[in-house]
Amino acid sequence: MNLEQWLYLVRNEIRINRGKMALLFGVISLTFLVAGLYWPKKYEASTTILASEQKIIAPLMEGTAVATGVQSLAGNAKEIILNRRVLEQVMAYAGWPISKMTPLQIETAAEEVSKRTRVENVGVGLLRISYIDPDPKRAFKTAQRFAALFIEESLKAKQNESREAFEFVDSQVKLYHKKLLDAETRLKEFRGKNADARPGSQADVEARIAQLRQQLEQTRLQLSEAREREKALVKQMTGEAAFSEQLTKEHQFRQRIAELQEERDNLLLNYKPSHPDVVRLNYQIQEMEELVAEEAEKRKQIIAALQEGESNQETAAIQRNPLYQQMRSQLSKVRTEIAALETRKRITDGFLQEALQRSVRISDFEAELAELMRDYEVNRTLYSDLLRRRENARVSMSMDEKGQGLSFKIQEPAVLPLKPTGLRLLHFMIAGLVLGVGIPLAMIAAVIQLDPRVRRYAVLQQELKLRVLGVIPTLQTPKERTFVRLINAGVLLLVAAVISAYGYVGYLRYVQAI
Repeated sequence: MNLEQWLYLVRNEIRINRGKMALLFGVISLTFLVAGLYWPKKYEASTTILASEQKIIAPLMEGTAVATGVQSLAGNAKEIILNRRVLEQVMAYAGWPISKMTPLQIETAAEEVSKRTRVENVGVGLLRISYIDPDPKRAFKTAQRFAALFIEESLKAKQNESREAFEFVDSQVKLYHKKLLDAETRLKEFRGKNADARPGSQADVEARIAQLRQQLEQTRLQLSEAREREKALVKQMTGEAAFSEQLTKEHQFRQRIAELQEERDNLLLNYKPSHPDVVRLNYQIQEMEELVAEEAEKRKQIIAALQEGESNQETAAIQRNPLYQQMRSQLSKVRTEIAALETRKRITDGFLQEALQRSVRISDFEAELAELMRDYEVNRTLYSDLLRRRENARVSMSMDEKGQGLSFKIQEPAVLPLKPTGLRLLHFMIAGLVLGVGIPLAMIAAVIQLDPRVRRYAVLQQELKLRVLGVIPTLQTPKERTFVRLINAGVLLLVAAVISAYGYVGYLRYVQAI
């Protein structure tokens, strides 16, 4: 079917089912009207709070005091205003009968208030608190009280936070002050008990050790030189200078032995060893050697006598020798020098050992002193830093107490809502009229599309290729015509009644009677 044919069928179905359609229109329209009258109204009240920290004092106190940030408070706004204590205060202020409600009822009402409350950030430092309630006055009071309590609780929390921070830092300052005094006491006691635990002691000891080692080396060198001089003097005293006469005889005997050996060697060139002259020379050489041995033995006895201090003719003669007396005096001086050098060497070596032991002790002391100093420096650094932080915390606390830090201002105060939010009576009235007309028409269109009955003869000719001989029109009896007139009158009355009901309700709403 084309559009003209389809519209003709719709008009025909409307004419046939006008009573049903009017009834359906009335039911739908009046149903939506009644629903609009009894639909619960919701009034929303909201307030906007500006949290600001841009003050003249902020740049002046930068680096000295710490002000509470905007974002931290705005992020926790919902937790601040929706705790049980604040909710009960708001409910009591807004009109809930808290004193007459049971704990379960209070808990239920508090949960309902929490669900109807919305907290959101609407800009930098801007916080909006909204509340929805069927009673406009209660919505207004609730939003207003939420804003006031939020500001009060936020400022109180900020002051408490600053005070707690100051008290914590102050307790840490006292703790580290005690630790610093203990470290100073331990350091003082350690230095009092250990005289070497002083700055520069190790350097002094090292210089002392180097000096003693140099003195010890010099003393050893001098001692070696003195001992060599002693040996030389002893050799001289027991040598030629002390026994010139004995050495002269011994020398003469040795020269005579050499002459006899030479003469024997010459004879042996011509004779055999058994020759009488050779035998005689051997006897003479042997005799001379015995004399040399006697002189040597005699010299040893004289040396022993001299060393033991015995006095006899031979030793007295030697001791009277000026050269021997001079060498003896020199030997005495050298031996005295050797004794002094050995004493010096022993004392210097003792000093060196003491210095080395002192160096070891100082190393141990320095390790312990370093530990004490490290503990002292750490405590002193922390104590100084905590002192600075305590003063910063004190300034921050003073700023918060005097309201010089983060501040709050009601940017947009809550107002009494005059119109409900969401679906209103007007929406239901419009929807009732539109759906009252639209639903019956949609049902007619659905019947035309789904009902398989043939409603026009053209369908028989075009679709079924049948020949149509004639069309019989609808004929009504007098009773049927009377019934049709009654139906038309009823439709008009029903439509007029619906329109009148809508007009009356609209008037009452206009004059705010409902």
